[in-house]
Amino acid sequence: MTDTATTAEATVPEQAASPEEKTWPEALGANRLADMLAEITGEPVRALDVEELVERGALTPVDEYKGWPMYSTAAAREVDVELLRAVVAERLEWFEASLPRDAAAERIGWHWSDITRMGREGRITLGRADRYLIADLDKLAEEADDEQYITAQATADVLEIRPSDWRYVEAAGWIAPAETYEREVGRNRGALPARRRP
Repeated sequence: MTDTATTAEATVPEQAASPEEKTWPEALGANRLADMLAEITGEPVRALDVEELVERGALTPVDEYKGWPMYSTAAAREVDVELLRAVVAERLEWFEASLPRDAAAERIGWHWSDITRMGREGRITLGRADRYLIADLDKLAEEADDEQYITAQATADVLEIRPSDWRYVEAAGWIAPAETYEREVGRNRGALPARRRP
């Protein structure tokens, strides 16, 4: 029996063709531009970051679509990457330290209208994306417990009178609403949540 040796030519695999870079339109809205920047830089860019870049003068709208601003993709590619990273980091840090309105109200057991009022008055820091600083919320819960507004129904409950009797108190002019707002009528009708004080 004879051994036969065969030699095969070493074959070098062809280099994989580099994938062509995705082409983007000349102008995009904030959401799609954020997607583009995220894809190019690897940063978790969001529309809020694009808006912040506009506020800082790094981007300017070049057009609009249905009332929404459009931004040049060529200009976006030229934005300083370090500036973009700083903007993204600031947003992430703010989101870690803050809550949206309803979550803020739930955190301290207040009604959302009190949170909104305290934000308007500057008692709670209100920042990007209409979020409230958690540290301010916790401080408010300790220091301003007696400053909540409560509904007429809750007031009648605290005073241990009928809601219809409370209407007489208002009609007599002994008290007036501190603030009013409209509320949708539907499945969740009834008294707004309020904290009862002993």
